[in-house]
Amino acid sequence: MSPLHNIFTANPPANEHEILLIEQTMAIHLPQEYKNVLKESNGFSFTNGVFIYGTEEIMERNETWEVKEYAKGYVAIGDDGGGMVFLMALEKEACQVFVVDVGDMNPQHAILVSSHLNKWLQEGFLD
Repeated sequence: MSPLHNIFTANPPANEHEILLIEQTMAIHLPQEYKNVLKESNGFSFTNGVFIYGTEEIMERNETWEVKEYAKGYVAIGDDGGGMVFLMALEKEACQVFVVDVGDMNPQHAILVSSHLNKWLQEGFLD
């Protein structure tokens, strides 16, 4: 996945147990591409305010945003610190990243920001 542009802080990699615990606790299967990111860095933030959730944050943030209720079939993987949330479909092979306003978590109103999570991260969230 490296290099990541504009990275501010990065956590050590997540292990399989941490990822499995999140999947079991949340009763979901995370997209493989997101799990691969967690195995490189268990959450990180960028100088532009973008925060990609690690295993410490993902459950709490998905509960706060009420993703299961308002964006069923998706998982929030991060946010921009300004009211926009990044979503991925809860499908093993999902790669696409969508952004939606936290006040309107309807996936039908989400905007595709990238076809591939890893590419998006490597490019530093270029529009």
